Amino acid sequence: MQKITNDTIDYVNARIQDMEETQVGNIWDEFAREQPALVGYVLGESSELEDPDAREDIAYILTIILLSFREVQSDIPAVTEEEFEVAFNTEFDKMEAVFQEGFDETEAMNMLETFSQPDLLQFAAAIIYGEGGEESESNFTEEEAGLFIVIFRTIIELLNANGDS
Repeated sequence: MQKITNDTIDYVNARIQDMEETQVGNIWDEFAREQPALVGYVLGESSELEDPDAREDIAYILTIILLSFREVQSDIPAVTEEEFEVAFNTEFDKMEAVFQEGFDETEAMNMLETFSQPDLLQFAAAIIYGEGGEESESNFTEEEAGLFIVIFRTIIELLNANGDS
């Protein structure tokens, strides 16, 4: 699978900013048909978030991820619920083991550098942790942020793998 670069992410972001609400709604309808397990899981989990702005952030991140993958390869096979569940549990266990002793910046950087789509994951993390925006404050609790990083790592990895098949 081709790497999704910051240029692709910026291009997709610019396209979204120019869309009307109806166009964004149509894209979400397409996402729900193309990747129902992913969209359903993310929307279900995001409904539990404390801050309404965090729910908007999650929808925005998922839109960027799905459109970015569509930009580099159309027709990526749908991820099944079973695939997602197995991959999510594996990823969650791996992340929990890595950060059990506390945050280690070197370990985190190594994980990012070896990730299949590092720019896309960095984008998601920047939104979740409130980095680089007008307000540098996160809309997520620490627990919510960690959960959604694992969710988005899992989604990106599965889409990348399905795009290779």
